[in-house]
Amino acid sequence: MQAGRVLTISQGEAMVEELLRLVEERAEWRLRFRRALLGEVAVSFQEVLETLQQVARMQQQGEERTSRLEAALSVLAEAQQRTAEAVLALAEAQRRSEERTSRMEAAIAELAEAQRRTEERVEALAEAQRRTEERVGRLEAAVEALAEAQRRTEERVEALAEAQRRTEERVGRLEAAVEALAEAQRRTEERVGRLEAAVEALAEAQRRTEERVEALAEAQRHIEERLARLEATVQELVEVQRRHEERLARLEATVQELVEVQRRHEERLARLEAIVEALVEAQRRTEERLTRLEDAVQELVKVVQKHEERLETIEQILAKALIRMGRLESQVGQLANRLGLDLEVDAEEVLRSLLEDRRIRMLQEPFALEVDGEMDVVVPVELPTGERPWIIVEVKGRLRRKELGEFLQRLQRPSIQEELQRAGVQKPYLPYAFGLRVYADVDRMAEEAGVGVLSFRGERVAPRLWE
Repeated sequence: MQAGRVLTISQGEAMVEELLRLVEERAEWRLRFRRALLGEVAVSFQEVLETLQQVARMQQQGEERTSRLEAALSVLAEAQQRTAEAVLALAEAQRRSEERTSRMEAAIAELAEAQRRTEERVEALAEAQRRTEERVGRLEAAVEALAEAQRRTEERVEALAEAQRRTEERVGRLEAAVEALAEAQRRTEERVGRLEAAVEALAEAQRRTEERVEALAEAQRHIEERLARLEATVQELVEVQRRHEERLARLEATVQELVEVQRRHEERLARLEAIVEALVEAQRRTEERLTRLEDAVQELVKVVQKHEERLETIEQILAKALIRMGRLESQVGQLANRLGLDLEVDAEEVLRSLLEDRRIRMLQEPFALEVDGEMDVVVPVELPTGERPWIIVEVKGRLRRKELGEFLQRLQRPSIQEELQRAGVQKPYLPYAFGLRVYADVDRMAEEAGVGVLSFRGERVAPRLWE
């Protein structure tokens, strides 16, 4: 039993060795083994790459949103700066308005004081005019009294004249009587003595009458002098009154001008008050807008703070993800290098097997070429017809229409063809696209473009020569 068991292990090892030898000799077997062992790893690797691309796109979108948010914050800061400048300008204008209002109030106060002084002077002039009118009234009463006295004096003078006439008549009668008495004197001395005594008394009375008349004449002269002085005083008072009336007329004109100036000042003050009220209203609306703006800024600050907190959280998550991605990229890079090299080796072996089956001779060993990216497998061949094209193979883990289109665009670009020509790769070309997994519609698109399609099973679509 022990010998049979040893024999079985030996046979197993021999079978394994034979299997390894056959795998190394036959490319299709090696592809099947690699497909069985690494196919899911390649698929997982592609999914990891797509996930990494999605994460990169999310990172880019986050950076774009952050940039837009920074731009919005910059715009908001500029708007806040402009608002602050506008507020400062409004405050400066308000300060200038207050200064102008203060100066105007001072001017109005001075004008009011001048108006008050003018009113006081007008009142003083009115009082002086009243006193003057009273004095003129008293003077007129005095003149009337003097006129009345003059009339009475004239009446008394006339009465005195009448008395003088009567006296003269009586003197005449007395003379007649004296003559009669003289005649009677002769007749009687007693009657003459009495008559002489009466004459002497009459002479004394006449003398006294004459003295009284002279006194009356002197009084009349004094009265006339006083009346002359009074007339001159009245003329002076009339002239003073005329000048006062002229000054009052000028004063009334000045008062009218002051009233007009006051009215214009009141109109300007009314307009100024309306402007100030409008400024106050504008200031109130500005303060309301500033209050709303401050509230909005506060809300925005809160939102920005929340966004910053979320961004910090996202940054922390992204930092952790980047660290993990770094490790994963390192691992994936190692795996990609291994898989990429394995895929290129697989593509080269499938191509060798295909060329052997088609009796197409390789003129040199296949190689890779760096031309705006990598041409994975490049080899010159000789066809049974004698033509010598260059085979160019693009190797992909997943071959879709997108990858095939990119390969076509690269190969059709004149700059790529020039670089290939400088590297010694001349037309005509036989282009191939190799895929570990080939998607639907790739074969039809490749057939229309004249590009061959290879998989681990062999040729799916034959290429056409690109002249």
